[in-house]
Amino acid sequence: MTPVPQKPADRTAAWLITAAVLYSCWLLELVLPTGLSVFDSYVSELLADDQPFRWIFRTTDTLAACCLLLAARGLRRWLPAPPGARLGSRLADRLVVVAVVVFAVATLANTALSLDCAASADALCRHREEIGAVSLGHRLHQVTSLLTFGGALVAFACLERRTPRWDAGVVVVLLTATGVLSAVLADQPGAGLVQRAQLLTIAAGLVLLARSRRRVR
Repeated sequence: MTPVPQKPADRTAAWLITAAVLYSCWLLELVLPTGLSVFDSYVSELLADDQPFRWIFRTTDTLAACCLLLAARGLRRWLPAPPGARLGSRLADRLVVVAVVVFAVATLANTALSLDCAASADALCRHREEIGAVSLGHRLHQVTSLLTFGGALVAFACLERRTPRWDAGVVVVLLTATGVLSAVLADQPGAGLVQRAQLLTIAAGLVLLARSRRRVR
């Protein structure tokens, strides 16, 4: 039998789903002896310079970002609204692509600008943060994390605008709620659990983005 060639849209969906799986590899902390609290630590602390499994999580995040960049290339081809569509729909389609690229680049920056240490489990690290005795990458990490969240939120909000799927709205609501809670609970007990819920929501949104193409194709 002659194999059926894979369509570009199918490849784009595959890149998005692969990115979602790789972006969720922080779940390996459940079986690895990281020594970090699931409730209080930030996931980015798994990538910190003083963590034993940092290269596992840095590698999976880097691969996830690369998959997103490959997916963004394909999204340009099959997201555009049909001729005659309203300006808002066309703008939303373009913003999805831009937001996915921002999300991917910010994720790469997150990996490159890793934390020096895990503040949630190290009193000395917390003291270094208080007196500013941390690297530039450590200080910029919060900025790249905000860009990652912002890119994901914009992408899924635009997706919700162009699709009748009810679950797209759920993703946007959950992502917004976890974003607000993360700001309220910054560096407080429970912040890590909220962030993990946020990351699972982002992964679900990537899968939804892949499935949305199958619906409109």
